[in-house]
Amino acid sequence: MEIVKTRPANTHFLTPGQKAQFDSVEDSDPSVVFKVIDRLPTDVYASQERFDLEIAKLFRGRPIPVAVSDVLPKPRTRFVIDDYGPSIVLTRDEEGAVHAFHNICTHRAIKLCQNHGTESGGLMTCPYHAWSFDMKGRLKSLPRPEIFPGLEKSKMGLIELECHEAGGLIWVNLDKDSKADFSIVTGPLAADFEAIALPEQKICKHLKVEVNANWKLIVDSFSENYHVTRLHAKSLGSMFTDRKTSCELIGEHLRVMSGRAGFHQGGEVETFEQFRGSAVVHYTLVPGALIITSPKYISVMLLSPQSVDRTVVNYYMLVDKLPETEEEVARIEKSLALMTRITTEEDFWVAELGTIAAKVGVVKEITCGGMEREIVQFHKNVNEILGL
Repeated sequence: MEIVKTRPANTHFLTPGQKAQFDSVEDSDPSVVFKVIDRLPTDVYASQERFDLEIAKLFRGRPIPVAVSDVLPKPRTRFVIDDYGPSIVLTRDEEGAVHAFHNICTHRAIKLCQNHGTESGGLMTCPYHAWSFDMKGRLKSLPRPEIFPGLEKSKMGLIELECHEAGGLIWVNLDKDSKADFSIVTGPLAADFEAIALPEQKICKHLKVEVNANWKLIVDSFSENYHVTRLHAKSLGSMFTDRKTSCELIGEHLRVMSGRAGFHQGGEVETFEQFRGSAVVHYTLVPGALIITSPKYISVMLLSPQSVDRTVVNYYMLVDKLPETEEEVARIEKSLALMTRITTEEDFWVAELGTIAAKVGVVKEITCGGMEREIVQFHKNVNEILGL
């Protein structure tokens, strides 16, 4: 008789690529690291010309992760985002499909939805003249239609942007006049995120932080482990040790794995539930998103450059199940307080310091060692997209 293996509830098997990469992660031996020197020009963090090129070629015409799926937790919900230039509104229609529109009424070009945060309701009604649109962007009603003789409602819908929900993220092409290639984010990257249960995660906390730093310096500050036991010596440094990381590419995106303190190579790990207690997987999405796993939650940071020296970061703390008991609430609040303090007072702080120094321009190059090679790879990927 054939025995069929069933998948246990709440179990997420690693992809073959994730499993192979995990098996390559080295033990906690500080002597086993890459030994190499690379240099990067500091003006990439301060040049206005460079920044304008990044916005045009990185943040327009390409898939940008603008939100996690749980901002639209059920059909007939909407969510406004004002951090990427023109305001956009995300919707989940009655069938569960996600859409993205310019948040502008097509009657008199007034901002349509005013409120931030998740809102429910099947219609979006303009506050000016009460034109109403459904979750698919269609104009459903308008007062006194007789004063618009011959108006074709079917041609007055909201201006839609390319949008795909994949792997627990909502990806949007912010340029309505171009076609973006979503194959990586809806294919191998989505498979990776499904393996770490990202589509099933619930928003426990959402913080919006303005950082006086170039967006790439924020990426840099989270992308290497050389700083962890030093900058974070009084916070989370004891949870990690200097170690060789494993870095793989998924298209232009980076997947980095490393063991936590006390990690030993050779353990039989097949599922994300087994993995997350002893190791970390960190995704750097090009252009501006970071996903980092922890034993009890997943951090998602979405970066929105506002100027060459200012970035909005939307931080989402995601959990498998929202806390219910007082003990669970206290535990997650403690984790959030620690993460907020570390991120704002340490990681964002050094990104701001680096931005100030880059403007001065005295040091023409930064020097990256073998434990900072992920930074070099990220900048290489960015430059290739920019054609530099």
